[in-house]
Amino acid sequence: MTATTIALPARRFAPRGLGILARQLRAELRVNVRAPEFVVPVLALPILLYFIFGAPRATEPMPAGTVGAFTMVGFSIYGVLNVVLFAIGEAIADERGRGYLRLVRTTPLPAWAYLAGKLALAAVLSLAVVVLIGVAGTVTGAGVAPQRWLAVTAVLVLGGLAIAPLGFLIGFLARPHGASAVALLILFPLSLASGVFMPVDQLPGVVRDVSMVTPTYHLAELARLAAGFDASGLPATGGGWQHVAVIAAWSAAGFAVVALSYRRMVARQFA
Repeated sequence: MTATTIALPARRFAPRGLGILARQLRAELRVNVRAPEFVVPVLALPILLYFIFGAPRATEPMPAGTVGAFTMVGFSIYGVLNVVLFAIGEAIADERGRGYLRLVRTTPLPAWAYLAGKLALAAVLSLAVVVLIGVAGTVTGAGVAPQRWLAVTAVLVLGGLAIAPLGFLIGFLARPHGASAVALLILFPLSLASGVFMPVDQLPGVVRDVSMVTPTYHLAELARLAAGFDASGLPATGGGWQHVAVIAAWSAAGFAVVALSYRRMVARQFA
């Protein structure tokens, strides 16, 4: 009796590179987007805040545009921060507490794909938040030119990836049951430093000085420049390369610390 061997395509059962990342991203989206307790605070809250605080004055003129346009940028920044801190930070801490990372270690899923999947999820959700706020601004008559909002979207999605180390550090270092509280304690000061709730130049002197060294302040400045504003809502002047340099420096240092923290976490949990 002769046995017949059937050769199966390896790519179908052992995806590599982008194939693994695409499947991991799809899994992340299914898990998170189907959960109301995640979707409402992370995706819906920034849009709701815009409708409460920005929409009533959406068409009120400013030197460089409208109040609606200025607040759209602010709550988009808040939304991206929300995504980074909760979709990455709280999610990893929760999975760590439930033993999910131990389970991942027993599967063929490489560590880089798990971590890159979180980054990809943050990019997709950041894009969704900024686009939805753009739609809300259009509906309320804020009068943002599509090309300007496209530039704001690109700045915030890329900037969200640059400040992603904040989320990873929460995920690796915070206690699983306390990660949400830690994320909130970071979210509101960084939002204040970004001028989400009031212009930075109206903050007390010491708070203003501290704000100006945070990466989120410089990300907010870049986003407002892309929308045609400066920090106070006046017409933008000059370039933003100094902000790019500061964000890049913070990002490089942050990912270096994340790499050390990840190695420490792995050594502690899987030694």
